[in-house]
Amino acid sequence: MAKRPNLVVTSTTPAAIEVLTKTVKIAYTDSARFEAFVLPKGAVICGAYVMGTANGGAATSAVVTVGTGGAGTELINAYNVKTSGAGYFNVAGAAGSHMGTQLSADTLYNAVYTGVGGGDSGNWLVKVEYYIPSQGFDH
Repeated sequence: MAKRPNLVVTSTTPAAIEVLTKTVKIAYTDSARFEAFVLPKGAVICGAYVMGTANGGAATSAVVTVGTGGAGTELINAYNVKTSGAGYFNVAGAAGSHMGTQLSADTLYNAVYTGVGGGDSGNWLVKVEYYIPSQGFDH
């Protein structure tokens, strides 16, 4: 349950927060996980988007994944760029378990592209939005 200090709600309380972003380019050639970015301790992830100018060219499937460690999917779990790679998309159902949760430590995220069936092509920009809660809040 969210921690909510006793405050009178006014035009200045609770304090406004600023949404920050990290971006990383993922190309069809990124078939090995690479270090994408670090989010700081205390960050709450509030959005993840994929932007591209073309759908993935792989014959069978084409996905991008962002998570921790060697096989993590905590941020984006196999977002389908084969059918939704051209445009600007919220990852929606491909959002991982870190979405909406406060990070307990600085967290390194890795990214990878996985294409199946040959004929790969495409580049995508992943944008992650996060904020640092006001002092006394955990959301």
